[in-house]
Amino acid sequence: MTIKLDVKDKKIIRLLDINSRLPNSEIAKKTGLSKQVIGFRIKRLIKNKLITSFYTVIDISKLGFTIHKNFLRLQNLDRNKEAELIEYLKTNPNVVWLASCDGKYDLAFGTWAKDMAYLDKTLNDLNQKFGEYISEREIATIIKGEYFIRDYLTDNKEPSALRESFFGAVPSPVKIDDTDWKILLELGSNSRKTSVDMSESVGVSADAVSDRLKKLEKSGIIRHYNIVPNESQYPYAHYKVIMGLKNLTEEKELALIEYCRLDPNIVYIVKSLGPWEFEIDLEVESASQFRDVMMRLKTEFSSIIRDYSALNIYQVHKYNFCPSIQSHNA
Repeated sequence: MTIKLDVKDKKIIRLLDINSRLPNSEIAKKTGLSKQVIGFRIKRLIKNKLITSFYTVIDISKLGFTIHKNFLRLQNLDRNKEAELIEYLKTNPNVVWLASCDGKYDLAFGTWAKDMAYLDKTLNDLNQKFGEYISEREIATIIKGEYFIRDYLTDNKEPSALRESFFGAVPSPVKIDDTDWKILLELGSNSRKTSVDMSESVGVSADAVSDRLKKLEKSGIIRHYNIVPNESQYPYAHYKVIMGLKNLTEEKELALIEYCRLDPNIVYIVKSLGPWEFEIDLEVESASQFRDVMMRLKTEFSSIIRDYSALNIYQVHKYNFCPSIQSHNA
């Protein structure tokens, strides 16, 4: 059963979506509420499981990795075996994103890899353990992913300014040390951790953590701080549309991206290399609103949309762009 959000909750969620590291005092100033009320409401959002986690968008191409999306159609497995498969992928250090869905596929996950041999090993390990339960698999490599602010949460008619919240797939490593990696790991599990919170586990002072954090942001390794809503409680349905394109020119591609940025219900897009060329994530109040959004999109870009499939993402199990230092050291 979903929980109704009031106007104040929506404002808080949107501000956390813009920057999930915003301190309660800053959110209080922007909403006209007290710092104590903000703290109470955020704790309530977490307690009611409306927000699964706060995560950090890391451009892993700057760590020497690419992301490959895997979409699985499953067969011949019961709930226990499905739970075992999900747990295996959740705890796999090379899996950065994992979700259950309805539609053409039952499960989708993203893996990071330094090269094709690295990816091959990750998938071979999966096949050895669960291959008999996979009837179909498609793999698409992310060329570029980009996040948009959840403007549907407010009544503002003007869309938010474009934010530099994207990551790429062409490896262009930036030199960092193990202390930087430890900071990324801390922020990967919870982007709201303060420098003081991280200092003990990282092994340097809070001031040193803050300085390193600024450098990681300036280098483009850290792109943004965001939220992960819990689809089972969040009062907006999450759809992922995987789209094949045709007759695509640079001008038409830019027009499609700009259209997505201006639509308040589109929260994420991906340009990919694989069976399809584009992915769009939407959050909507109902299936009918989803159909309306797609009808407008199909009408506007009928000359370049070849085909598409819609997946209803009903549970995100993992969202962590920096899941393991073992992968870094491998």
